[in-house]
Amino acid sequence: MGVAGGEVIVTALTHRGAVRPANEDAVVMGALTVAGANMSSPVRCVLPVGEPVILAVADGIGGQAAGEIASEHAVHRMAEVGTRLEGPEHIAQILGNIDEEIKDHAKQHTEFSGMGTTVAGVLLNGDGNFWFNVGDSRTYRVEGGRLRQLSEDDSPVLPPSGDGRPATTNFITQSLGGSSGGTMVPHVGRDEASDPSTWLMCSDGLSDLVSTDEMERMMAEAGSDEAAVHALWQAAMEGGGKDNISIMLARRV
Repeated sequence: MGVAGGEVIVTALTHRGAVRPANEDAVVMGALTVAGANMSSPVRCVLPVGEPVILAVADGIGGQAAGEIASEHAVHRMAEVGTRLEGPEHIAQILGNIDEEIKDHAKQHTEFSGMGTTVAGVLLNGDGNFWFNVGDSRTYRVEGGRLRQLSEDDSPVLPPSGDGRPATTNFITQSLGGSSGGTMVPHVGRDEASDPSTWLMCSDGLSDLVSTDEMERMMAEAGSDEAAVHALWQAAMEGGGKDNISIMLARRV
């Protein structure tokens, strides 16, 4: 491994939205995890990159209790091993382990059959920056005020809706724990952008309701990372808040 350095400034918010009775989303920021919370304002933390730092959002599926368990397990496991992850192979391995662990739990508890979770995030270390995802939660790199999606949506391609906007679906083709009948294959890649870099990670509770153009505009107009994350959350709520909403903005400096 190379010599790590610098720090990452993370601003995050996770909320149940305007409709769902509970929050099945969870987030991980280095050794810190937040699961099942209902935050009305973002939290901010500064993490040294003296050792690997993992940052991710997870969106639980399979019903209230099952989804909460799956997403919470995923972020806890990532927090436990994050400092030992060195690159794509390690990321793929831990995501594979989490997938198997969630499946095993569902087999032992039939009431949790079909439980799973999406995940999208970045690993920052001395060798560089790596993105990863399973499902339809997203990781974007912020480039000159524009959002470039790094993650690859595990969802079927649909024709545009009647108003010309991209169609959205709650159906996903794979998740951690929920890829029944097939092998889960995570998307993992190196982010070739040099530091300093900025990333936005979110569950589909944001990306399904707020267009990329709208997100870019709000981030450009915000006076701080906290204001940007709050504005994005507020836009999703005003758009109906039909799902849980998790947002993480991270700057490696």
